[in-house]
Amino acid sequence: MNLKEQVANLMSKQTSPTLIKNPQHKKEAVSTLSKLGIPQNSEFFDFFSNYYGSDLKRRCGASPLVDPAPPQKYLLHAAFVAHDAWEVPEQYILFSTGEGEGGYLYNKDDGTVWDYYVGKQELLGTDALPHWNSFYEFMVWYLTGTDDEE
Repeated sequence: MNLKEQVANLMSKQTSPTLIKNPQHKKEAVSTLSKLGIPQNSEFFDFFSNYYGSDLKRRCGASPLVDPAPPQKYLLHAAFVAHDAWEVPEQYILFSTGEGEGGYLYNKDDGTVWDYYVGKQELLGTDALPHWNSFYEFMVWYLTGTDDEE
């Protein structure tokens, strides 16, 4: 089973609704992702144009994700916080709540995901910060187990 199939399987086991069924919500999600410059052929675009990411049962201690689609529609605000307040480079999109002055950043240039904390900007793109090589790799981690099991 490839990573996309693993994510679909894990999302199907969630207790809250995860698929975006409302056509207007899907249209708004696609519009938000496009405004942020997320490549349409990326895993990130595929996931957030088809699924709601908030309210997911997730790894213990993992930050909640935000959505580009209603009812939450928080992704543009999260990106603004990361770029303007935290001075994170534009290619990184914050897609978690940002509580605790940190969160998960998606690099729209190479598809990697970074576990970021304010004040660690110089470590972005280096092995000094925890990261995943793809968005679906991150989602499999996010939706399974605990850090104690690794």
